[in-house]
Amino acid sequence: MPDLEWFRVFVISYPTLQYLVVFLGAAFGGEVAMIALGFLAAQEIFSLNLLFCVSFLGVMSSDILYFWLARTETANRFFTHRYANGTISMITEAVARVSRGSHFIALFLANFMIASRIILIMYVSKTDLKFSRFVYYEAISVVLWLLSLISIGFLSGIGFTRISDNLENIYAGIGFALLVVLAVIALQIWLKRFLVKEGEEIVEEKKVDNMI
Repeated sequence: MPDLEWFRVFVISYPTLQYLVVFLGAAFGGEVAMIALGFLAAQEIFSLNLLFCVSFLGVMSSDILYFWLARTETANRFFTHRYANGTISMITEAVARVSRGSHFIALFLANFMIASRIILIMYVSKTDLKFSRFVYYEAISVVLWLLSLISIGFLSGIGFTRISDNLENIYAGIGFALLVVLAVIALQIWLKRFLVKEGEEIVEEKKVDNMI
């Protein structure tokens, strides 16, 4: 698309910038950033190989950081704070039930839940999971997460180009891309609400059991 040509030329002119944008976007940008980067790959601003490899390193770096942060005193204070403890307990209780104690399933859910990734990684870190096993499980989860989101972004980028060209209206293409992003976010919000509801039921069950 001509509208993105200036950005493509700018990024290609500074190869180091490509790595930096992808690494930071993957490490701290979350789902929207990965879909956006996949979208840009469809516009030939990033190569898919570069995007996937650097994104993998970025996500793993941030997740390892969260894993070790969870074992600090600051993290303990956050988890036990009265404003955070309730919501965190509901999410972690639900994940524990759904995963049936499987660290891999817990980490897999962490990657696909909106605004809960850091919480669940820190929760897993507080179990008896060894660091080497965490890296192994998380690497598999991250690969699946990246394949899903980059594919969504890439396909939405192709759809954006075709719709814009066929209708000769860039706003129609933008609308399509935004619709895809909103659909992904809506699915993640639904998953989080489902788990929070499950967590509330578990907490209530425990309260009843304690009263008995």
